[in-house]
Amino acid sequence: MTDLPKKARLTDAMAAKFPFLASGQKLVADADQPGLYLKVGKTAKSWVVQTEVRTLDDRMRKVRKTVRRAFASFPEVSVKDARAAAKGELAAILAGEGLSKAPSGVTLGQAWGLYRAHLERTGRSPATIYSYRNAVEADHLLGIWRDTPLADLATAEGAARVAARHDAITAGETHPKHGGSYAANGAMRTLRVIYNFALERGHVRPDPDGWTPTRQVTFNREEARDSAMSRLDLPGWWAAYQGMENRVRAEFQLFLLLSGSRAGAIATARWEHVDVAGRRLHVPTPKGGKARAYDIPLTRPMLACLARARRAGRMYQPALSREWVFPGDPSKSKRGEFAGHMSLFATTEATLPCSGHGLRHTYRNACVWAGVEENLSKKLMNHSQRGDVHSGTYGSREGLWPDLMDAQARISRTIMELARQQEPKARRTAA
Repeated sequence: MTDLPKKARLTDAMAAKFPFLASGQKLVADADQPGLYLKVGKTAKSWVVQTEVRTLDDRMRKVRKTVRRAFASFPEVSVKDARAAAKGELAAILAGEGLSKAPSGVTLGQAWGLYRAHLERTGRSPATIYSYRNAVEADHLLGIWRDTPLADLATAEGAARVAARHDAITAGETHPKHGGSYAANGAMRTLRVIYNFALERGHVRPDPDGWTPTRQVTFNREEARDSAMSRLDLPGWWAAYQGMENRVRAEFQLFLLLSGSRAGAIATARWEHVDVAGRRLHVPTPKGGKARAYDIPLTRPMLACLARARRAGRMYQPALSREWVFPGDPSKSKRGEFAGHMSLFATTEATLPCSGHGLRHTYRNACVWAGVEENLSKKLMNHSQRGDVHSGTYGSREGLWPDLMDAQARISRTIMELARQQEPKARRTAA
């Protein structure tokens, strides 16, 4: 017998007749036992098993890998015994026995880089991206695990460490000034979404016992914050606004109050987004991404606010003010990154009693004070309007633009009258 078959119903007599090769090796598959082969070489014949397994490569991508393992020699082990032994050998391979250790997967920092690229590709707002980045990179939150493989946190021991971290952040033990129940919950939600993203895309191997990093976390109870001002609070807020030293920050806060917009959307506003003639400010990447882009109607008090912001910006940051409506201070950038615009953090000036999201809540109150119907107030605030056809889902924003403009004017007028009611009438010119 000069040529070896690729596959045959092997017997001891047949295997004995196979000639040794002048060079190299050749496998003859057994027709009765899948995965069993007789390997014939120059001086010896041996039994091997071969099968495919699913694994992850060095870049944590799912791949199929052929695994071959020799386990006995012929004729020391007969065909019958080799078939019996092959079943156990194949089962061991499929169970991972003897294979090289699989890569542990990406670290938290690497997974955040992948998720951040995903957020940017899908057009998520800068404020959304910043909130995730802050949770991952701040050492008092998740930053201590930037170089830790996610797989190490997705174990019973890792989940216990994560739960302990949540408790420490809640108690304010990780930073003397920052922390609390909301910060702890936010950090854990960030960790959960990044882990799920990495897991779904094969960047981390799932724990065989089903552990995830946040499995042991007991989230703190969260209640809606009552941070809105009443009618009686507005004069005091106006006096504090007038007394602020940083006039760019002051006009930023006033514009938040007059527009009811999220701080992230206004902080990243560029002058190219302002259409004075059309009396609108375009918000290209609000919360929800580019698909939720919208225009803010600009009233006379809002245009006056922007004009003051331009003058203050030219004195505060001359170069940056050419691009950004509310330029920031490079010396106060966080963790080495500075885009050029006003910080997304709410002001910490003690003289301002309400800022950030509290001004958005106050704007919602002002909608009621001004008698603006809910459908229009939702559109002005770019809130979701899911529900039946009467909730405002039907009807284009452009089709309602005159109504939105009128509603915005009533809201601005109401806010300014209430805020400035303690000023002498002679000073109550358009803001």
